[in-house]
Amino acid sequence: MNRLTQSTQKLRRISSQEVDVSGEHQNFLHDIIFEAKSLLQVDRVSVWLFDDMHQPTKLLNYANTDWQDVPAQLPVLSIDDFPVYFATIITGQSIAADNASLDPRTSEFTDIYLKPNDIATMLDTAIFKNGIALGVVCCEGRTDVRQWQEWEVAITEMVADCCSRRLLVHELYQMQQKLTKMAFQDMLTGLNNRRFLMEHAKREMSRHQRTERPMSLIMMDLDRFKRINDDFGHDAGDKVLKKFAQCCLDVVRVEDCFCRLGGEEFVVLLPETSVSDAHMVANRLCSATRDMEVRQENALIRVTASFGVSEVNPSMPFSHALKMADQAVYRAKANGRDQIQLAC
Repeated sequence: MNRLTQSTQKLRRISSQEVDVSGEHQNFLHDIIFEAKSLLQVDRVSVWLFDDMHQPTKLLNYANTDWQDVPAQLPVLSIDDFPVYFATIITGQSIAADNASLDPRTSEFTDIYLKPNDIATMLDTAIFKNGIALGVVCCEGRTDVRQWQEWEVAITEMVADCCSRRLLVHELYQMQQKLTKMAFQDMLTGLNNRRFLMEHAKREMSRHQRTERPMSLIMMDLDRFKRINDDFGHDAGDKVLKKFAQCCLDVVRVEDCFCRLGGEEFVVLLPETSVSDAHMVANRLCSATRDMEVRQENALIRVTASFGVSEVNPSMPFSHALKMADQAVYRAKANGRDQIQLAC
C-alpha cells in the first residue's frame, strides 16, 4: 500500500468521526491539522479563513498546531501586505513553494515572517465552500528547503476538504442555534416567548414537585396600550414594549423566567417563591412601571400596568396557573388598573 493510499484512509477515517462543533475552530479542527502535521512531516499546520469569502481583505488564523491556547487576538494577514499570495489562494491554486523565500507566490513573507521564524518551505492549499475559496490550509517546514511531491500536494488538498466539511457542520450548527433562538424568542423585546415559557414551566414544575418547594407566577398587562398606538403610532408602542421589558428585567432575578406572551401581555415565572413573596415582586414591578418614561419626538409617554399573581401547583396543568393569573389581571383592570390582584 503506497503512502498516498495510507494517508487517504487515515484522513477519511478522521473526517467521518463525529466531533463537537459548538466551540472554537481550534477544537473541532485539532485532529485534522495534527494528522496533517504527522503525515507530511512538517513543523506547523494552520488554518486561515477569509474575513469575507466574496470580497476578502484579510486572512485570520483560527487553528494552529503550535497553540496550546487560542490567542485572545487572532493572527491576521492583510491582502494589502501580501497581494500575490492572496490572489493565488483566491483562484484556488495550491502553492507548493519548495523554497518559500524564492517562490514569487510566497516571497512576500520573507522579511516579515519567513526569516524571523526560520520557515524555509510552504505547502498551502485553498479551503472551498460552494466552489469559492473560504480560506487556506498552510503547512510549513523549518530550516531546509524541500521538494514537494505530488502525493503530498494531494494529501494537503484532502486535508483542506476535511476542514471544509467540519466548517460546514459548524455553520449548520450555528444556523440551528439561531433558528432555535428565533423559535423561542420574541424578536421585538429579546425576551423569551410563550413557547419557551411552556417548555420551561414543564421542567420547573417537575423539579418543584420533587422538592415540594413553592413556585409563583406574575402576569402583567400594560394599561390602555391601544391608546398609545393610536395617539403616538406603532413605533412609539414598540418603544414602550421594549422599555417595559428592560424595566422588568432590572427588577426580576436571573433565575426567574420573564417572557412576553404576546401583544402587551407579559409573564414572569418565579421558582422557589411563595405567593406573598411574588406579591412583593409585583409591587416593585408595578412601581417601576409607574416611574418609567418613554420619549417619542416631543411627547413624554408614561404607562401603568395591571398585575395578577397566582400560585403554580405542580400537580395541576400549568395552564391552570396562567388562567388564574389572567383572571386576576382582569379584576385589576376592572378595579381601575395600575394595581395588583391575587388569584382567588
